[in-house]
Amino acid sequence: MPAYRTTTRTPGVAAAVLAAVAVVALIAVGTALVVLTGTTRGEGERGGTDAGFAIDPIADYPTSVATVVMAGIYTWQPSVQDSTWDALHTQSAFLTGPMATAAATPPTPAPRLMSEWAGWARSDDTVTAAVEAPGETVVDGGTATVPVTISQTVLHRSRESTPFTTYTADVTLTRVEESWKVANYRILSSTL
Repeated sequence: MPAYRTTTRTPGVAAAVLAAVAVVALIAVGTALVVLTGTTRGEGERGGTDAGFAIDPIADYPTSVATVVMAGIYTWQPSVQDSTWDALHTQSAFLTGPMATAAATPPTPAPRLMSEWAGWARSDDTVTAAVEAPGETVVDGGTATVPVTISQTVLHRSRESTPFTTYTADVTLTRVEESWKVANYRILSSTL
């Protein structure tokens, strides 16, 4: 059983800090995406005459797609999800190839749950994933490879948090029409 380190914070402060960080991150990402992906349409383009913005929050950049999708796949709510497959299934819109196939139908037999799952469910804990893309994204035509680091933390109902595990992985994406979608990924290392 892995050793866990618990960080205790004053009740309310951790929640306020997390909420503030989340709001700032959403505003920053939204602003950046509007600037980067906002394009105006003129008469005759895509059959419309209205000028406006065509915005897809993550589909145009393989690094953004990889980080957002992997965060979704590795963020779990054991009290409402039966297994990690449920988290994979929530990302179906951003998947293609083997990943889309895996997310389409629950596996039979069901995935074996990790030993901590039942305890997390009873305690109403949430496992959150923060994903970074520290390396260089390689794009080759309609395929992209994004190296990522996935850091999971268990958020307890008591407002304490416990680091869980960190993975490094290579995420393979495929260009599908005008969007990048995750086709597969390979875990390179993990630390508990």
